[in-house]
Amino acid sequence: MKKTSGFLFVMLIFASVLAACQTSGSGQGAEHDDHQMKDHSGTEKKESASLPTDLNNRAAEGLVVQNTKNTTRLDADTLEEMSIKTSQTIWPATHKQNRPGAVILVSGQSWQTALAAADLIHHPNNGPVLFTDSENISEETQKEIKRLSPLGTSDGTQILAIGNINEKALQALESYKVKQLKGKNPADLAKEIDKEYASAADEYPKSVIIGSSEDDAELYTLPAVNWIAHMPEPVLYVNKDGIPEETAEALKKRDGKANIYILGPEAAVSEKTEKALKEYGTVKRISGNNPVTNSIAFAKFKDESTDFGWGITDPGHGLSFASTAAPELALAGAPFSHLGKHAPLLLLKNGQADQNMYSFLAGIEPSFKNHPQDGPYNHGFILGTEDDISFQTQGILDDILEIKSSEGGHTGH
Repeated sequence: MKKTSGFLFVMLIFASVLAACQTSGSGQGAEHDDHQMKDHSGTEKKESASLPTDLNNRAAEGLVVQNTKNTTRLDADTLEEMSIKTSQTIWPATHKQNRPGAVILVSGQSWQTALAAADLIHHPNNGPVLFTDSENISEETQKEIKRLSPLGTSDGTQILAIGNINEKALQALESYKVKQLKGKNPADLAKEIDKEYASAADEYPKSVIIGSSEDDAELYTLPAVNWIAHMPEPVLYVNKDGIPEETAEALKKRDGKANIYILGPEAAVSEKTEKALKEYGTVKRISGNNPVTNSIAFAKFKDESTDFGWGITDPGHGLSFASTAAPELALAGAPFSHLGKHAPLLLLKNGQADQNMYSFLAGIEPSFKNHPQDGPYNHGFILGTEDDISFQTQGILDDILEIKSSEGGHTGH
């Protein structure tokens, strides 16, 4: 009887200890529960959050850094410089596994050419875009190609020269296997790039982005650059006159089953053109009423039926920021969507975060319940100098990208 009583006593003590372990915040079981209970959903959205007004005008004085805890600045003000800095960030090229397959060398006179060429960044080419003028490949760009030591694609191509780069300029690359793609106009070149990618991948992707090649629509078409670097879909061009013959030819390769995504409002791509595109497949429009909201709309968009689109509506993402006053820098920064944090492009009006952008970022602000080290985290890539996007704007972005306690602040961790 005494043995039975003793056994029961021990069992009661064990049960009490076990219960305490399961409810204590310091036990391993509790930590596992905390991981499951972490607020990754960002359900407590803060779209109504307002831009800070109590600014410190001395924040940029005496700076010895360019980066912050949640942002990385690519401090460049030319296409060539931005493309080289992006290349060195994305492709360290320290060993075979992180060297590119092929370098995409683009004639930088045309944004339409550079944007369409970004389709070739993606696998199987897996390489950076570097920029040149049509007459001469700079020493800096040649040095970067040499540093990268491109491995070559399945047919041995190490450099894809896109656009009007003359033969004399290409002679500087005679030690590499070079393939050149040209077009009579933006639509023709985009068609040729689409054909080249399809040849490398053994199929035409069903989904395509339609953007305007008109100069006054550049800021609406521009966000396509990060998606086509991220995924196999190309950009194909329309213009104020409708659908160019070359674009129609490319769409016909999809046998009437294309998934067509127009990027931009009717001011950029008309309703008449939208109706005409329906001959080639299903058509959906992604748009905002200005370049900032248009870039946000694309970052948020997701077509679940085709898996097209970023679908960024919760925390845990990389984001690229470029100024509407320096849009060309975004073309060189497109590889940030290909490797690393796979970041969509967001446009800042004249390099400043407006209320639309701040509200979007507040809506995906990361939060944690108990352990901030478990994430999720957001991170921003700032494309341009402080003249393009100021340190003050960078600091505002850094703060709204920061992971915060769902209880408010960082109290208790």
